[in-house]
Amino acid sequence: MNSKKYILKPGKHQFAPGEHARHDNESLTDAEAKWYLDRYPHIKALFSTLPESNRIKRKRIGVIAPKSVKSPINENLSATN
Repeated sequence: MNSKKYILKPGKHQFAPGEHARHDNESLTDAEAKWYLDRYPHIKALFSTLPESNRIKRKRIGVIAPKSVKSPINENLSATN
């Protein structure tokens, strides 16, 4: 049973600028993964599994109803432009 909370995508990965691609699931502990994610949040894309607290939160976007076409600016325009 795999008890790791942070699972990297296959291969070796570079987390910090200037370091070598040396991180993989065999060498990375959950504590190290959390440390790197706190400092380099853009590396979330390198993980296939993250704990709920580190997942990207996305808001649901609903349909935006259009505002009325009439406004003080266009009320005086003639309908025969």
